Amino acid sequence: MAVFRDGAHAEQVIGTFFQRAAAQADNDKIFAGSGLVIGYDLQDPKLRIVMDASVKPEPGKAYDVYVNDPAAPEPRVDLIMDCDTLDALYRGEAHATALITSGKMKIKGDTALAMRMLPAMARAIPYYKKYREIN
Repeated sequence: MAVFRDGAHAEQVIGTFFQRAAAQADNDKIFAGSGLVIGYDLQDPKLRIVMDASVKPEPGKAYDVYVNDPAAPEPRVDLIMDCDTLDALYRGEAHATALITSGKMKIKGDTALAMRMLPAMARAIPYYKKYREIN
């Protein structure tokens, strides 16, 4: 059974999480202020999220988040997976390396950059789990 009812539900849950994370990521020294632009190209249902850390962090906004926005900047790396896989990843039920090895997550662009982002993704797991308990 799919985690998300449809694209609107996935956008509401996942998109809102990333927007809130950007607003609260003042201590994120790996991504915020790094100059990186990372994309999540999610399938089934279709959802596109781009996080742009090329902007200067400021209180209440560590980086920009674009959700299904055609004006989003071009990412240096895209992580491609379905929405349920991203949900499992951020719940801590799946490990990024295992997802890549199994083909459930693909990387388009700079693979080394994607690997450098894994610690930031892992740090988000407890926040996502707590967020999903109420969303």
